[in-house]
Amino acid sequence: MDVGKSIRFIFEDKQWFSKVLIGSLILLVSLPLTFVLVGFLGLAIVTGYSLDVLRNVRAGSTRPLPEWRDQWGEWLVEGLKLLLITFVWSLPIIVLNMFSGIGSSMLDSGSGLLNLFGGVTVAAAGCLGLLWGIVLALATPAIYLRLAETRELSSGFQFNAIYVWTRDRIGDVVIAVLLSVLLSLALLLVGAVVGVLLCGVGLALTLPAAAMLSTLVTVHLYAQIGPGKPRQSRTSVTKAAPPAAPAGSQPKETTMVVGPDGTIIVTPEADN
Repeated sequence: MDVGKSIRFIFEDKQWFSKVLIGSLILLVSLPLTFVLVGFLGLAIVTGYSLDVLRNVRAGSTRPLPEWRDQWGEWLVEGLKLLLITFVWSLPIIVLNMFSGIGSSMLDSGSGLLNLFGGVTVAAAGCLGLLWGIVLALATPAIYLRLAETRELSSGFQFNAIYVWTRDRIGDVVIAVLLSVLLSLALLLVGAVVGVLLCGVGLALTLPAAAMLSTLVTVHLYAQIGPGKPRQSRTSVTKAAPPAAPAGSQPKETTMVVGPDGTIIVTPEADN
């Protein structure tokens, strides 16, 4: 997996600055408005844009970053699909967080039994949430790639197909997920530092820019995940029975010779 290429491909585009800037401005306007749901529209557009980047990288395009022109409606629809799929996959974590909140309230009840039950609830919810978070992280590349290829909402809920795809590529998937997390954290850290150095005001632009760059890096890493190892099916080979010898004839003796290259040569004995 070419990690450097996942970063370089952005700057190899001659118009990379304007393309990243437009995406960053959309995130800058959208993120504060997510509480009133309007912001999800801009977030969906950027998400759909990233799926287009993934498709272009997968197809071997030399300039994977699309122009910000007349595909906004298409990106909006595809982005909303991915956001909905992600929300459904995240429902177990949301439910577990609710149980964790209930358990935390029991810890302040003053009752020994309720304190015990609350502690067990918080611990169990935390462990299960962590496990499901790992499952979701490993399934995310398959969800992205399947939606990018099929453009169908149902592709994100074909759980068995997603499981098989991930299992057959588990090595590449783990590497891609870990690298995307580490690189995203590094970009956000750099964005935060630069924003603080700009008297704090720069955070309004550097953090959205870092989020945009991390999104592009992530989808490029996902696009590099290989086709996986083909599974060999077990097939039974039935050997045809040798033809029956004519009545009254004797079977010929054979001589088995092992050649210098290890091959076995069987020759019939000459008739006396």
